[in-house]
Amino acid sequence: MGTTDKERDVYRCQHCGNVSFGRSASDSGEGERPSTDASAIERPELAVVLREVFGISETGIRICVFLMEDGESTAGELADHLELDRSTVSRQLNQLTDIGLLEKRQRLLSEGGYVHVYSPVDVEEVRQRLTVGLHAWMDEALELVEDVNREKVAALARADHDESDSTGIYWDE
Repeated sequence: MGTTDKERDVYRCQHCGNVSFGRSASDSGEGERPSTDASAIERPELAVVLREVFGISETGIRICVFLMEDGESTAGELADHLELDRSTVSRQLNQLTDIGLLEKRQRLLSEGGYVHVYSPVDVEEVRQRLTVGLHAWMDEALELVEDVNREKVAALARADHDESDSTGIYWDE
């Protein structure tokens, strides 16, 4: 992933311990939020984010890149060009359309019938959709982390309670 001139940091409130993410410190009304060191976190690659957050496979990424370069294509044309099974391509195209990265329309055939044609959505619109999706994913991920923290506190409380009721640990010497 390329570098950006947009600075984003992680902030922790000195009073309540809340953590936020953004371009500058904000005031929660309880005190300044100095930057928290997040340098131990490895910078993700775009392919990893697309796979882990949005469920887009390597094949899906290849299809997106091809369509961004070529403009539009049918499932059959994509399958031939990328040397993939047509059913695999169709599955990926449906997923990418559902996510909102591709548009699907019908093209009438001169011999009758129609074929679906897929084209990429405008890059800025894709960026906005991915940003919204990433924020929703982060919200869910943060809830999981908070649940782990609550479970850890509960386990520590149980351990403290169990220790106070016991007479001590017996060491066999």
